[in-house]
Amino acid sequence: MSNWQRLETKIVYQNPFLTVHEDNVVTPHGKPTRYGWIETPPAVNVVAIDEHGRVVLVKQLRYTTGQPQWELPGGNMDGEDPLAAGRRELEAQAGLHAEKWVSLTGDYFVWSGVATQRNNVLIAHDLHKVKTPAVETDELVNEVQAFPWAELKKMMKNGELNDGQAISALVLAGLHLEHFK
Repeated sequence: MSNWQRLETKIVYQNPFLTVHEDNVVTPHGKPTRYGWIETPPAVNVVAIDEHGRVVLVKQLRYTTGQPQWELPGGNMDGEDPLAAGRRELEAQAGLHAEKWVSLTGDYFVWSGVATQRNNVLIAHDLHKVKTPAVETDELVNEVQAFPWAELKKMMKNGELNDGQAISALVLAGLHLEHFK
């Protein structure tokens, strides 16, 4: 089996956050077809752990879901390295600064069949409250709360925590910290 072959590409929509492409391709099996995909910048997720071993989540109101949902602090890296982006996002969304950071090896694709976005996962320890800057217009954080790992697992099981990026990052961090045995 060969790889995909791109014959032609065109941009069908673009804004500062993403670019939607439509390509004429030949599949690995030799079939010509059209393939739509989204180009997005890399992002970072921060698993911020407080002095009691609890993980900080932020409740955000996202346009796409139409309801508040729990997420990890994080967002696009905006050309920064993961640590700089993680520091910025943790402060902007949770009003926190961390003294110690661990970058997990590798990253993961958020939606590999549709988008190019790769997420980096950072673990932040030794948290301190800082003055929070104004929240960006596309993010409406209305609650910041820390949860123990056992509660996070329950929230994932019952659908209260249903953000795919947060779940993926928590599982990776939990494996690293041996909270998911």
